[in-house]
Amino acid sequence: MTTATSTTRPKDRKQQIARAASLLFQNRGYHAVSMADIAAEVGITSGALYWHFGSKEELLFHSVVVGLDRLDELMASATDLDDYLRASGELALHRRGLASLWLREARHLPDDRRLVLRRRLVTIAEQLVSLLRPERPDLSEEDAEFLVWTLLAVFASFGVHRITLSQADYLEVHFDLARVVVDCRLETPAVIAHAPSGTERVAFDVELPRRERLIAEATRLFGRRGFNSVSMAEIGAAAGITGSTIYKHFASKQDLLSAVLGRGNERLQAGMAQAMASGANPAEVLEELLVSQVDFALSQRHLLEILISERAELPEKQRRSIELAQRQYGEVWLKLVGAVRPDLEAPVVKIVTDTVFSIINNLVRTRQVARRPDLRDRILEVTTAVLDFPLSGTLGGAEPDGATQRV
Repeated sequence: MTTATSTTRPKDRKQQIARAASLLFQNRGYHAVSMADIAAEVGITSGALYWHFGSKEELLFHSVVVGLDRLDELMASATDLDDYLRASGELALHRRGLASLWLREARHLPDDRRLVLRRRLVTIAEQLVSLLRPERPDLSEEDAEFLVWTLLAVFASFGVHRITLSQADYLEVHFDLARVVVDCRLETPAVIAHAPSGTERVAFDVELPRRERLIAEATRLFGRRGFNSVSMAEIGAAAGITGSTIYKHFASKQDLLSAVLGRGNERLQAGMAQAMASGANPAEVLEELLVSQVDFALSQRHLLEILISERAELPEKQRRSIELAQRQYGEVWLKLVGAVRPDLEAPVVKIVTDTVFSIINNLVRTRQVARRPDLRDRILEVTTAVLDFPLSGTLGGAEPDGATQRV
């Protein structure tokens, strides 16, 4: 006798599971989601879920692969660069979680699977270079690669927007910002200088206090491997502190994470205060703040990774405090961009600002460009171009007949 479950199981059940898992991973983080959570979201039993996917790791890997497959399809079907840029905007609109899955959650996968995904993304970037070349034959190989990874960062930025904007305007802004990147003039030829394999350190007796050593090593380890993959014992050993002594400084790993995140916010706030003191008008302050943000990202890459990815691991009260500080920092950016660009509607100001952050945050963490000796100048050039992007038509208005959607 055929059961009700077997007769009513949708043909796209595997796709439904992958979509539900992707959204849960995006909204809660990989470690906060269980297979039971995913099964409940789809409305099936855990046993039925395991029939399709053997583990949560397999589900995460599959979710990212599906997104990269879609990028591959776009690349193969694009007739030219503009065709690809418009299609990628559609994908960014309808597959908003793809970027966060790759940038934030895929690092929880084993090394061999992350390598597979990284190679796939590098192949996509190489294909995108071939589309860019006809329009920018003036670029060196390194500069073409830089602009392509910047375009992918623009794509990634559209996974973080929470803005009421008509779909048509949303896609037009995406295309305009991508075209700004394509047309950006890089002032000096790029020369990739590989860092030496080892730098000799001069021994000296002065060392950081124990608490500061713990914060420094936690920042390095959390940034490289993620909060949940690092133990207090590992942090203590890296800092040269063994046994229960570590708990004299921090009662728990979450308290240590809170201190790391607080340190990051303090540095951003200090840069903002310096920019405010240095600039005579909104344009000058924004310029100084942009430089401060780029310098922070370049010099504090592990800390940046933690600020982006790990605040959800804190208890609610501590998390809210960290999120409030980050929100206030972002609000200053929005006010400055709005003051400098009064021609832009508020939703477009938000998109432009988020895109600047995405470009900075992604490029400093992209190994294909991260070792450029001129990376600071190149990032400043392309982000300045984005802040100055030309307005096409009336952006940010609602379409008639209910066409406005929350994207």
